[in-house]
Amino acid sequence: MNKVITTTLILAAGITFFSFQQPATSPNSVATGKEIYEAQCMSCHMDQGQGLEGVYPPLAKSDYLADKDRLVKVIRKGLRGPITVNGVQYDGEMTGFELTDQETADVINYIRTTWGNKYAAVKAADVPAALNKASKGYQPY
Repeated sequence: MNKVITTTLILAAGITFFSFQQPATSPNSVATGKEIYEAQCMSCHMDQGQGLEGVYPPLAKSDYLADKDRLVKVIRKGLRGPITVNGVQYDGEMTGFELTDQETADVINYIRTTWGNKYAAVKAADVPAALNKASKGYQPY
């Protein structure tokens, strides 16, 4: 009887633990995000996300990607004004893109998990709230 109770408790604890884990970025999300990146972003940020120093900020190993809420706004609403990425100042403009919430999450998941970036996944359900949150220093296009 004790073995049954112990096994049940361990199983319940395991299920509870895994139900609170952040889901890993799905391969489909990253693959779709790559397609969006290649169509919309690559011409400025380059094929390996290296950007063009002083003109287009890098996305590879980029500290700017840490704030997912700001990143959602940059992709959807664009950006203007000075920013600092990896210690380098940029002062340009980027128009926003007309993407669905899922497409926005997909391209963010691609960018945030590629080229040495290791940031948490974003879900489509995160996008509407992120669009309405304030981000320090962010100016829409």
